[in-house]
This record gives sequence, structure tokens and C-alpha cells, in this order.
Amino acid sequence: MVKLNIIFATLVLLIPVTRAFCEEGGPSNRLAAAIEAYNRGDFATAFLGLKAEADQGDSDAEVNLGYLYARGQGVVANQIEAFHLYERSAGQGNGEGMNALGYKYQFGTGIAVDMHKAVNWYCLAVLHGNPCAMNNLALLLADGNSVPRDVGEARNLWREAAERGHVNAMWNLGRSLLAGPGAPLDPDQGKRWVLLAAQNGQLAAEQYLRQAGYLGALPPPRDEAAMMILQPRDAAPGRAAICGSLVS
Repeated sequence: MVKLNIIFATLVLLIPVTRAFCEEGGPSNRLAAAIEAYNRGDFATAFLGLKAEADQGDSDAEVNLGYLYARGQGVVANQIEAFHLYERSAGQGNGEGMNALGYKYQFGTGIAVDMHKAVNWYCLAVLHGNPCAMNNLALLLADGNSVPRDVGEARNLWREAAERGHVNAMWNLGRSLLAGPGAPLDPDQGKRWVLLAAQNGQLAAEQYLRQAGYLGALPPPRDEAAMMILQPRDAAPGRAAICGSLVS
């Protein structure tokens, strides 16, 4: 781990990671209640609410109900049902549904691994403004996993996702700028993003800062990957150079 020799300045700017539930054109009250139930660990209530909304064709409910089936939370695990729910959601143009399909094809839970399809679905999700897909595609680019290695493009995607409030992307970008791999390094920007990630509860970022001697207040850690976070339905499209040759 790179040792930090400069005391982190206190930042008061926090990038919000929560989403308003009552915006015009946003999710229904029942969907919002189901998401809130999930995030407090009440999976049975979450399942009932998501199932009801998914049966009415709500694409956010479909993908999140798929996550319950994939994880066996509030219902018996069923990877094929999860896959079909992701497909239904993605078929309605839902970026999170597309991201879920990319993840499914990348890791092969219940289906065969297909990295070509994984990258294509991540790209489609990026084009629909999904920050989770931006982070996931950036990880592939940084590692050269099934795509040409391109740390600069990975950082661009992490930055775009981070600016949309994705805390794991904040940490990944900060870590990359501080310690690589890839060049150039930018310690000042790296420390800024690590601190923002920590101030938004990213566990690895908090641990990094504490080991570096940071003494400022930090919130309780939150596992964003284990949470349900509704993305705006009118999100601005994302951009990734690699996706232009893969997705029409």
C-alpha cells in the first residue's frame, strides 16, 4: 500500500448516494417501500413488494426481484428465474437490468460464462447511464480481462460513475490514481477520491485512510454492492470508447 505523507484536508463536499423516491416519473410507493425493506434486512417484505410491482411490468422491480432470486433472499434461490427477470428488465431499456445481465454472463451463475455478451451488456448499460456497469466495465479494462487493457479508459469510467455517486468507483479511481497500475499517477486527485469514498462509507477506503493516519470523522461503513439503490430513470447516457465498436 502506498504510504501517504500528506495529511488529508477535511472535505465538506459529499457526493450523495441516496435517491429520491418521489420524483415525477419515479418509482411507486410500493416499490420504494420494498427497496427500503430490503436495505434494512426485511427480505420477506421486500419480496412481496417487488413481486407485486414486477408482475405489473415495472422494470426496476424486475431486476431487483431478480437479485432476490439470485441471492436466495426472501425466496428459494433460482438462478434461471433471476436471469429471466434481468432479461425482462433489460428488454424495457432498464440500465440496471442490462448491468445484471453483464454480471451474470461474466460470472456464469446458472448460465455459461460468455465474456463477449458480458461486455456487450455492460456497454449497453453504460449507454443507458448505469454507474454500476461503468464500474464493472472499468474493472475489466484495468485488468485487460476479455478486453484490451486500457487504464486511462478505466479511469474515465470510474470518474463518470463516481460523479454519479457510485462509492466503489470513487475508491477504485482514487486507488488507481494513487498507486496504479497505469500512468500517470495523480496523488492529489487520488487522495481526494479516496477521502470522498470513505466519507460515503466505503469500507476499504476507510481502512486505507486509518492506516495512513487519518484521524477525521468517518461514517459507519456501508456495503453498496449489497444494497438496492434505484438509479434515475432519466439518467444521462454514459460514454466508453470501447463500446462504440461493440454496440450499435
